[in-house]
Parts: sequence; structure tokens; C-alpha cells
Amino acid sequence: MMSAHGDPSENAPLRVPITAAAERGVSWLNEQATDRRVVLTKFGRPGAVVDSAERLDETARVVREAQREVVEQMCEVAAGRAGQTHTLDAVCERLGIDPDRVHERARQLAR
Repeated sequence: MMSAHGDPSENAPLRVPITAAAERGVSWLNEQATDRRVVLTKFGRPGAVVDSAERLDETARVVREAQREVVEQMCEVAAGRAGQTHTLDAVCERLGIDPDRVHERARQLAR
């Protein structure tokens, strides 16, 4: 079931029918998960994933770093736009909304 070293599919998840995993046991499943993710399938459809704690920690770290980078980038974008204002008509135009309708609705709500 395992591929030889150097094979590009080596890091691909191992798909195992849940019945086969149950027959082989938890120890076998744990051993497989140390090398790569194991996708348990039922009727060919993914049902659960078994992964190593080390790989899960690394994935969580990568996600946290990506989140931090996105927040930092958005802060820089926001800082670059500080002081800029947009008219209601310009915003409506960008969103494809009829500004006259927005003005009319505002007048109705103001009554």
C-alpha cells in the first residue's frame, strides 16, 4: 500500500475503506498516520481523516502565520486608504445600485 521513496504520490493521503482499517486495527492506522494522512472512506466517500499530532500542529502553525500575514496586509491597505472618502453615488456605482433608490429610501426612513 505504501509507495516507494521518491514517488510523488508518497505524500498523498492514503485512502482506506473504514472496514479495512477496522480489520487492521488502531495500531496499524496509527502507524500509517505517522507517514501521511489517512482518509477513511465509506462507499468510496471520505468520512474521516487520521493524521499525526506533529503534522496537525504544523498545519495549525502555518494557518496562524497565514492569518497574521493577512491581517498585517489588510492593516497596510487600510492605512494607505486612511483619509480617503467616497461619495454615496460613487459607492452605489461600484456596487451597481441605483443611487436615486438609496436616496429615496433614506428619505422614507427619515420621516
